[in-house]
Amino acid sequence: MPAGATDCPEPAVPSRVEGEAFYSDVQGSIVDQDKLRRDMAMIAPLRAFVTEASSRADSPDRDDRACAARLMESWARGGALLEAPRSFEATRERQRFAIALNIVALKLHAAGVDSAPLLDWLGRLNHAVIADFDKRNQVDNLFVWSGVAASSYALLAHDDDAARYAAMVWTQAIGLIRPDGTIASELARGRRALVYHAYELSALLVLRAFREAAGDHANPEDIAALRRLSDRVVEALCDPADMARAAGSPQQEPVPPTELSPIVAFAGDLGDARIRRCGSPDIPAADPVMGGNLMRTAALLANRSYRRAEQ
Repeated sequence: MPAGATDCPEPAVPSRVEGEAFYSDVQGSIVDQDKLRRDMAMIAPLRAFVTEASSRADSPDRDDRACAARLMESWARGGALLEAPRSFEATRERQRFAIALNIVALKLHAAGVDSAPLLDWLGRLNHAVIADFDKRNQVDNLFVWSGVAASSYALLAHDDDAARYAAMVWTQAIGLIRPDGTIASELARGRRALVYHAYELSALLVLRAFREAAGDHANPEDIAALRRLSDRVVEALCDPADMARAAGSPQQEPVPPTELSPIVAFAGDLGDARIRRCGSPDIPAADPVMGGNLMRTAALLANRSYRRAEQ
């Protein structure tokens, strides 16, 4: 890979993700703010890394992209995040960072940067994520996000095992969308049922995009189920009363604008202007823990430009 810009930082290489549980109830609906702050402090160095790497990978400047490549190679050489997490919260965070790292690598590959030095490390990381969530045996939004990790790595590395896992995740998750567009596991989150339906919709839309980029297109029945979920989320953004009743909760927490970003970027034929009107008019275009600029990621997948370096 190119040497990169002279102002490129030299990052520390964390061997393991750390995290702390921050819900104070069994439903996972009430956040303990002190514990959340401690959790955020634990992952701050990792977030800083993916922010730096993703912003430079999105840059039109060659030196910035070369720096992103150097950053990624430094973590690859050091085996970053490969040590098994010691808590479920850390396991969940490792999954999120794996997705970000896969997307940065795909963007660099699309720009003509050789991704080969990253593949062994990313393969070990993503297969560890797959193992974590496969053995958890619970189909929810986190399970779908593990499919996103698998599908994004499969697209980069042409990994058949990861692709098969992503297909299995898709089939199981789509199959649990009920006729009214709700998902039982996410309704169980009480006052955060809307938030977690939005999380799962985001994950399914991103998973669909990666699978379609690899030529695995959803059938009409699956798209109909996805549309039911999308319609239910959008309706609840505008008026959460029905979602609150279905969840057995007197109220619903609002969905953070950042969590709506993947829906806006990857909705495609399921897009709905009400997301901005009812959810937030200020939905950001970029999220470092999703690999940077989401609209650019979606466009890259839609026009197959991730293959440019191979043509």
